[in-house]
Amino acid sequence: MGQKRKNKKRRKSSTLKKVSIALLAAALVAILYWFFSFTTPNLPNPPLKDLAESHGIELGAHVYLNRLGNKPLTNILTSQFSFLTIDGEVNWNVLRPSPSQYNYASADKLVSFAKAHNMPVQIHHLVWGEQRFLPNWLKNGHYSPSQLLSILHDDITNVVGHYKGEVAVWSVVNEVFSRAKHINGLSDWWADNIKDGTTYVDDSYIWAHQADPKAALILNDFENETENSVSNAMYNYIVAAKARGVPIDGIGMQMHINAADPPSTQAMVQNMQRFSAIGVPTYITEFDININFVQGSNAYKNQLESQIAYSVVRACIESNSCVSFDVFGITDKEDLIKKLANTDSHSFLFDSRYRPKPAFYSFREAWLEP
Repeated sequence: MGQKRKNKKRRKSSTLKKVSIALLAAALVAILYWFFSFTTPNLPNPPLKDLAESHGIELGAHVYLNRLGNKPLTNILTSQFSFLTIDGEVNWNVLRPSPSQYNYASADKLVSFAKAHNMPVQIHHLVWGEQRFLPNWLKNGHYSPSQLLSILHDDITNVVGHYKGEVAVWSVVNEVFSRAKHINGLSDWWADNIKDGTTYVDDSYIWAHQADPKAALILNDFENETENSVSNAMYNYIVAAKARGVPIDGIGMQMHINAADPPSTQAMVQNMQRFSAIGVPTYITEFDININFVQGSNAYKNQLESQIAYSVVRACIESNSCVSFDVFGITDKEDLIKKLANTDSHSFLFDSRYRPKPAFYSFREAWLEP
């Protein structure tokens, strides 16, 4: 009996060793697969930024500080894009933790990265009425409209002044017109609490220009890529504001395209051209494609995404009034629509392993054409 027990233990021990070796081997394969999957892709020449530049258009991408340690992403960023857009690091809840304190640490690191790679900087946004990105001291401070204007003036003066000469383009005021119409149930905290119509919008541009006269100042919104109620409201405001001497240098079209109902190239071109006729070129500021509402296979979704990417680039080129094109992320890991709107869009040019998607090649093809 004793010998049988020993033999049984030996067999059990041998089995456990085999299982352990198999698990270690599987883990090693997984690690190697993970490592070699996350490498910088070999991309065709010339790079995207050179193709865009041949049309007189700057090509940029949104980048967040916590992604800069990712070498494949930064390699794609610096090789394919000419400028860098800073967004979340300058939201009020990050940048201004108290009424008397500014925290530039995160945004400064991104600006330093851009400088080191000779990339101009675009920053979004100085004034944005999205409550979740405003600090509690502001929202719960029971400030009067005049006090809020003073706070806003101090903030714009301080922030733009801090980056004077370092930021090429500011999105000064964001989503005033779409939020006034409560699209998607959104509201504008600043407009609701200052209650002076669009006078504070005028003031914001005047203050930003005073803080850095050389920076380009754009008015940004979404659902304004074609002629509709939002773009008409922006058009009418800009005509009147420029007559008042308000220094608005461009219109920002976010271009969060719903793949279930994409705009036509011609409709986008005509809208861009009518803004150009009143002296404001177009900046595409947050391009992505939301395929969350599209039914079908992955192959079909990839095809649709490719068609839309091509169409938006062609609209920018053919309008002869589009000077800047920014993508809202580089890979599907930076799916900001998923973060902001709880949808799973997977809408960027590279997948989560940094491999170019079909949309990358159609995007590139659109820039290659005259």
